[in-house]
Amino acid sequence: MGIAQLLAVLKARRKGLFMVWGGVVLLALVVSLALPRQYTASTEVVVESRGSDPLVVQPGHGATTPGFLATQADIIASERVGGRAVAALKLGASPRWSERWQKASGGQGDVNRWIAGRLKKGVKVSPSHESNVLTVTVTADDPRFAADYANALAQAYLETDLELKVEPARQSAAWFDEHTRALRTNLESAQARLSQFQRDHGLVGDEKLDLESSRLTELSTQFTAAQAQSTDTSSRQRQGGGLNEVAANPLIQALKVDLARQEAKLTELAGYLGENHPQFQRVKGEVESLRARLRSESGQVAAVVGTNSRINQAREGDIKGRLEAQKRRVIELKQQRDEMGVLLREVDSAQKAYDLVMARLTQTSLESKSRQGNVAVLSTAVPATEASSPKLLLNLGLAIFIGGLLGMAFSIVRELFDRRIRGADDMLDALGAPMLAEINSPASASDGLFARFLPAALRRA
Repeated sequence: MGIAQLLAVLKARRKGLFMVWGGVVLLALVVSLALPRQYTASTEVVVESRGSDPLVVQPGHGATTPGFLATQADIIASERVGGRAVAALKLGASPRWSERWQKASGGQGDVNRWIAGRLKKGVKVSPSHESNVLTVTVTADDPRFAADYANALAQAYLETDLELKVEPARQSAAWFDEHTRALRTNLESAQARLSQFQRDHGLVGDEKLDLESSRLTELSTQFTAAQAQSTDTSSRQRQGGGLNEVAANPLIQALKVDLARQEAKLTELAGYLGENHPQFQRVKGEVESLRARLRSESGQVAAVVGTNSRINQAREGDIKGRLEAQKRRVIELKQQRDEMGVLLREVDSAQKAYDLVMARLTQTSLESKSRQGNVAVLSTAVPATEASSPKLLLNLGLAIFIGGLLGMAFSIVRELFDRRIRGADDMLDALGAPMLAEINSPASASDGLFARFLPAALRRA
């Protein structure tokens, strides 16, 4: 079917076309006027993404993802937020909603969440793809209620977001508080063991060990010197029994000189005096006296050498004993210091663990007391002055377009079931013979303006 044939069909069946067209338009008009008016109110909230540490400001960390905004949109549309908004507006106490809830649930469940579930179909949350703004739109039959409910949803979302942020911090704070007490007990126990160990052994630090080490070094030096001196005196005693000391003694040497002089004098007197001469006897007595004194002094010097050897040996043994005792004391102090080092490390480890958990407890405690969330109201909803639906002009425009299409379809379907010859093309299709001539009749007044736009061959009934 060509364009000319289609126009001929529409012209011939224009009454049916206009009836269908007008019916659709009339139906749309009636429905638009019969439907209750709906009003829309919108509020906007801006959302910032949560960082890992809310107490630390992170410059430039504010980007969000579509998934994050979609999650926030689901939170706003949830019954938790809706129930909080319904409770804020006290809708559960209104007779209208209370009766509906009693009939629907028999008084079972939460009335606020039930009402929020009924109102959820009129709530739409639209996340932005290029910003952190969420638009909350509420549609209702009362413009004031739509604005109030939209604002209540925004406020409920702010409170819920703060709860979602603070509640994990509260749980963490409780956990850290419990473990802080346990770690504090461990720290106090470690400090008590360290203090008791220091009191039992008289240890404060490394000063005592340093002092005892200095004493050990000094005793070692003294022992080396005493050992050398004892070895020297023993060696001299073994070699000459002290003859060298006797010969080197000044008194012995003086006595030997006096003895030699008196013996020489005695020999000289023996040459010209007799042995009974008083002067000879006197000199002889002095010689014997000097010899006796020389023997006595030599014995004393030899005795002194032996005594010194014994004293040096005894001193060496005493210093050696004190040196061994000091070594044992230093070794014991080192062992005590090592034990105290273990206790010090236990105290240090317990202190570090306590400080770390205490810092986290302080942080989570501050977070749990936060009053600032990550959401702020950008704009509040106001009552609409015009209804958002039904849209009369839009509905009529769509009805005119759709009605025209349905009217054309109706005319074409009727033509298919009741085929007529309305032009040369139809004659050619029906008979297969060429057209020899065509008689045109003038357009009747009933054709109207529509016939003027048809080809001359089609201007007939």
